[in-house]
Amino acid sequence: MVDEGAVFDNAELAKVLFAPLSIGTVTLANRLVMSPMAALTAHPDGRPTEQTIAFLCERAKGGVGLIIQGASTATRRAYEEVLVKGGLRFDEDRFVPDLKRLTDAVHEHGTPIIAELAAGFGTMSKPSAAWPAIAASPKNVVMPAGPTSMGIILPTDHPTAMPREATVGEIRQIELETAEAAGRAQRAGYDGVEVAAMMSYFLSSFLSPRTNWRTDEYGGSTENRARILANIVRLIRERTGASFPIGLRISANDHIEGGQGAEGFAAIAQIVEREGLDYVALTDGNYQSVSGMDGDAATVQHGEAQIFRKALSCKLFLGGIHDPQRAAQVIAAGHGDAVMLARPLLADPEYAAKIRDGRPGDIIRCDRNNECLRRMALGMPVQCTVNPRMGRESGGRPSLERLVKAPVERAVLAAVGSPRVMNLAGKLARNRS
Repeated sequence: MVDEGAVFDNAELAKVLFAPLSIGTVTLANRLVMSPMAALTAHPDGRPTEQTIAFLCERAKGGVGLIIQGASTATRRAYEEVLVKGGLRFDEDRFVPDLKRLTDAVHEHGTPIIAELAAGFGTMSKPSAAWPAIAASPKNVVMPAGPTSMGIILPTDHPTAMPREATVGEIRQIELETAEAAGRAQRAGYDGVEVAAMMSYFLSSFLSPRTNWRTDEYGGSTENRARILANIVRLIRERTGASFPIGLRISANDHIEGGQGAEGFAAIAQIVEREGLDYVALTDGNYQSVSGMDGDAATVQHGEAQIFRKALSCKLFLGGIHDPQRAAQVIAAGHGDAVMLARPLLADPEYAAKIRDGRPGDIIRCDRNNECLRRMALGMPVQCTVNPRMGRESGGRPSLERLVKAPVERAVLAAVGSPRVMNLAGKLARNRS
């Protein structure tokens, strides 16, 4: 380990970030991981499009050591209730051949790919008569008025639908279906799976006493609140064998009054690790209180990464890092084993290759404008303000429909990011109430 404030020259930077890393039986060529993102532009029925494959392959070709594919629904419930469409489905065998075509294409670039499996969206779902919102307990999310992590300014407090308490039967069905989805991922050629238990989604609702006040086997003690994750990982391990990598994405800290801190979440992860985890990936906060969007390595700054490092034996992945120097400092200091890149890889798919080749100064930096996140939240195709090719990696010209919608989208994006417009909307809403 080296001092966390060390400054690396280009050769040292490449040496630190391009040290190989083993995740179970899979070896990564470097410590730069593509973080899961809802930017896949899949077919409406959940199959990958040519754009899905081209988007992922461009990042694989750009040199990342691992791709963690987001927007992947493990259950029929997750597919039906997701707010932002355009993801891939793992809930039925009929999707396996198309998923195999995707993994084959990514593997041509020598890059392993892991599917992040979403079991359900809980308080952040789009409820319907057929699929009412469910969570550990009837506790919804109230996003406070003002700026959000998506770059959208909320004019008033925004409460989500109130979920009902999930039954034990529903919980066990979701556990089983998520494990079955992992088996499909393995058959489709994925190099591993990641269980999505972060933010304010279904699985995360079990982890904190603030959102889980059940009195059955899934509530109360730390062991009980970890049970749903421990069961899922155990069932996956039974289906996929000892050598198939399994990861867990979990919040590092609620960052909200009455919420759970890093010690509590780390204790949950420690219990789940016993069932066979190969890595834990940290996110910071949840939809009611997102932290760290504008700083680098917030979980290190807050001390959460250090708490998880002490609690766990498996590999630790850290996100929220844009700057290559900061990434190398965090790895060299031993706070984490790999860094996860999301927006930086939308801005520059060759981020990793430029570090490898001694050209970190040529990296096209994310401007943190967050238009990509605003577009995603509003159901628009994800694009990047500094990379016009993003979202168009498969080639071709924009359709007439896209050309017609573009001016309207620009107006909406400007409005939801404008303090003046959103403050006025808030005043009008309060006057009506």
